[in-house]
Amino acid sequence: MTITASQVMKLREATGLGMMTCKKALTEADGDTDKAIDNLRKQGQITAAKRAGRAAKEGKVCVLIKDSDALVYEVNSETDFVARNNDFLTFAETLGTVLLEKKPADLDSAMALTSPLFADQTVEAKVLEIMGKIGEKISFRRFKLISIDQSKERAFSYIHGNGKIGVIVIITVDKSEMPDSQAIADLGKDLAMQVAASKPVAVNRESVSQDIVEKEKEIYLSQVKSSGKPEKIWDKIVDGKLNKFFRHSSLLEQEFIKDTDITVTDRIKQVEKENELTVTVSSFVRFELGVEE
Repeated sequence: MTITASQVMKLREATGLGMMTCKKALTEADGDTDKAIDNLRKQGQITAAKRAGRAAKEGKVCVLIKDSDALVYEVNSETDFVARNNDFLTFAETLGTVLLEKKPADLDSAMALTSPLFADQTVEAKVLEIMGKIGEKISFRRFKLISIDQSKERAFSYIHGNGKIGVIVIITVDKSEMPDSQAIADLGKDLAMQVAASKPVAVNRESVSQDIVEKEKEIYLSQVKSSGKPEKIWDKIVDGKLNKFFRHSSLLEQEFIKDTDITVTDRIKQVEKENELTVTVSSFVRFELGVEE
């Protein structure tokens, strides 16, 4: 029989479960909502779904790099204890393998993926299964996939605090024999640690979102207006504050964490000079557990 969208929505509102799960339950119950609810209760899925309102602030940020793909993703739990649970860790590891293989476009597509590694269940259904088994809210919160040009690019990663922070940095090198050199590997590790520790918002000041820049300017202007300083120097003060902001928020302008007498740009220039090449930081991704991007 045909299951309508309104039936799916009604069951979803009653249970808090995902659309695909509700549609499947209704199909198996021949469109009978009450029967579908009973079946879901028997499977333990409604109990799991009702945990969706509880906070899931623990968990793990994971990083995978394979061939021409780099992946960082976050899986959450309510407690640190569950984040160390074997079922949770196995799910998180397997999820990464599925994401790299299927390469979904967004989180909704990722949740709808099926895989033999999940006994042909969707990712969404597997999450609910783990929730029912563990007795705690589990969520797959976000992911980022990056394609790498292996002829000139390499991805480097760093995980801090057993998955509290995960970083990927993409470096471009203009010499074909150099991307796999020890010098580039050392630089990549340094830059990934830098991103983890210093929380830059962009590679350089030119790539900082204009919305962020305008917001900072607005804040600085408001501060200087209430400072009592002459209006004729307001713009100069705002520019000074903005330059200081860029030095803190732009990766290439930050103090290098291993030697604060130099900047990240200086560290890169050392490698360039010693190896007679040009290095470009193409991009980076930094996920911190429970923190918005």
